[in-house]
Amino acid sequence: MIQNANCCGVSRIEETVPEDRISALPEDLLVMILDLVPTKDAVATMFLSKRWFSVWTMKQRLEYIDMEDESKKSVWRFLEKSLQLHRAPVISNLCIVLGPSCPTDADVGKLVANAVDRSVLEMKLQLLWSADPAILPKTLYSCQSLVTLTLSDKILVDVPSSASLPSLTTLYLHDVLYKDDDSLVKLLSSCPVLEKLFVKRNKKDDNVTRFRVEMPNLLCVSYKNLRDDSGVADTGRYLVIVTSALTHFEIFDASGDSRSMEMPSLDSATIAIASYPDDKFLRSVFASQGHTTKDLPLSWIQPSSVPGCLSSQLEDFEWYAYVGREEEEQFLTYLLANSNCLKTAKISLSLPTCEFESDFELAKEMTMDGFKDIPRVSTESQLVIKVLT
Repeated sequence: MIQNANCCGVSRIEETVPEDRISALPEDLLVMILDLVPTKDAVATMFLSKRWFSVWTMKQRLEYIDMEDESKKSVWRFLEKSLQLHRAPVISNLCIVLGPSCPTDADVGKLVANAVDRSVLEMKLQLLWSADPAILPKTLYSCQSLVTLTLSDKILVDVPSSASLPSLTTLYLHDVLYKDDDSLVKLLSSCPVLEKLFVKRNKKDDNVTRFRVEMPNLLCVSYKNLRDDSGVADTGRYLVIVTSALTHFEIFDASGDSRSMEMPSLDSATIAIASYPDDKFLRSVFASQGHTTKDLPLSWIQPSSVPGCLSSQLEDFEWYAYVGREEEEQFLTYLLANSNCLKTAKISLSLPTCEFESDFELAKEMTMDGFKDIPRVSTESQLVIKVLT
């Protein structure tokens, strides 16, 4: 602030320096503030004054992300040097994303081990670099504090027999590789309180043939297999999910792998799959759902008993791209006849393209009339039909 003052006819200019109230705050509060800003900006505060020189080193949320532009310098050197100075006893959140510009000799394992030693709670590691898949330190798989773990891309999951993750409740496995089928089993069996599992597979060199999830406490599973093996009659791969507590499930699978699932307590499910007639999963309640190709060789075989999740739990059902094949109609009839609690059933029709609009309208009318004749055990349920354009 600048002020003018007159004394004996002489003008004088005085400058008042504003009070630095932020620097006067307790260090714990300053650390909380720095946890809300990007790591690079937090580290830059060390040049403000002696008061700020070491405040950032107690920051508990750390984020290091390489730019997508390969011409940009990697964040690796900054990451390595800043973690050498960092001294917080606990890391609440560590996010490391390294791209193609990262040096191929970067020792990621050393940094992961350092985070484990400081009781990291949440960790995301994504390696998009040009180096070979990284093998992480075995101590990661015995981290007592870890609550959320994300492993993505060029990481080789090699789990020791001594693995133990007693606090892990959420696990993301995105496009990683595994030493063998047993490594996946050992990883999941080391997580006794795991509640949420998110899996994405999209690598042709994915070496797991039997992807098995057998966990009693899981509440939510999202499984995406984007590997397109649609031209292969038998991939030789298998997905097995057995969990009694699961309430939310989604699967997007274009691979054509075989599947076997036991999930008696589902509240909601989203299913988009490609498969073949011998698929045990499609011969269950969810057979034929969501396919639009007319000549896809699927069949509907009615189960010997009505599943409890269908008769006493299903409230909302949505079918996208209903074509109207015989097996689709059989399945829909079965579902509406056995869903006692059904409130809303939404059907999106995918009708054949017609040369004349009158033919299209006739096909639409005939299909709509067919829905009216399907009996519904839940008399208060609402059937909503729309035509995809």
